Amino acid sequence: MRIWAISDLHLGLSTQKWMDKFGDHWKDHHLKVGASWRERVAPEDLVLLPGDFSWAMTLEEAAPEFQWLGQLPGKKVLIKGNHDYWWSRSHAKMQAALPPQVYPLKKKALILDGAALVGVRGCDFFPKEGEDPAAVAAEIERELREFSLSIQHLKTLGDYRHPPIALFHYPPFPMGACESPFTRMAEEAGCRVGIYGHLHSQEDWTRYFQGEFRGVHYQLVSCDFLDFAPVLISEIP
Repeated sequence: MRIWAISDLHLGLSTQKWMDKFGDHWKDHHLKVGASWRERVAPEDLVLLPGDFSWAMTLEEAAPEFQWLGQLPGKKVLIKGNHDYWWSRSHAKMQAALPPQVYPLKKKALILDGAALVGVRGCDFFPKEGEDPAAVAAEIERELREFSLSIQHLKTLGDYRHPPIALFHYPPFPMGACESPFTRMAEEAGCRVGIYGHLHSQEDWTRYFQGEFRGVHYQLVSCDFLDFAPVLISEIP
């Protein structure tokens, strides 16, 4: 089984809110993603989608995006991004709305065909202009708790054949750094791969860390960074 990743699809099938206002390279980007996905991904493969999947505001509104995803090959895992307003607090409602072989990951872990997965949305590390520093600190603590819950849940799921993969939406470290409480938790959990998205500019792509740090390989998988094609991140024999 091969494990692929691509994030920040920002699909507008339900809302007609598209990303081409940010550049011509975004025009019909869902068609580019779909074509490259079908070329690369086999039915037995796994695709990780760490956040910002759809512009929809509710589960019901996101139905066209779920239908689009369900027609693509492979098993898929979603985590929540900062623009995934459609995400429900009810895991049961989420699973009922999603197509077969599509799995939400929040406050829990998953083992799929030997692949162990933990994840969290994450957040910015520093307040933006006008933001309350105390509110940002509280958000960081909340996200760290949720990541800890995901890791603790993995320990209850039994054996897996592959070191855990950590999914983040936000980069798990501040700009210009390569570690944080998130990365230390990933290391302690035995992760060997960490993927993240959220970033959509050439400037940010060069200012955030990618590579190996303390045994974990961190990789940016925003779809525009990947030229709208899933990237292979691991493989299980």
